[in-house]
Amino acid sequence: MKRNVCFFLLLGTLFLNAHPPKSLDLRYDAENASLTVKVWHKVNDPQSHYIGKIVVFLDDEPIAQKTYKRQVTDLYQEEIFILSDKPLKKNDRVKVQAACNRFGKKTAQLEWRE
Repeated sequence: MKRNVCFFLLLGTLFLNAHPPKSLDLRYDAENASLTVKVWHKVNDPQSHYIGKIVVFLDDEPIAQKTYKRQVTDLYQEEIFILSDKPLKKNDRVKVQAACNRFGKKTAQLEWRE
């Protein structure tokens, strides 16, 4: 019985500290074919609770991704993806998904209009 209580207390503590990313900021630079992704994810310890993966999709196909072992700051994770193999064309829609290493994902989209 004590073992079950300890297990559920530990499990509850882990989930209380786990949360998905709050939001994503996406910015595309056509001159350099670069996509800057800033994932807002406030944490107490960016060494143990962090954005673990960012994936970039074009037409629902993954075209770039990056995995992490820690977060840049306690507020966000940031990455610049160079899309020189697949630069965005007018009306292309990019979807970016960021995943917390503990729990949850957040997705944002950018439609390129130039």
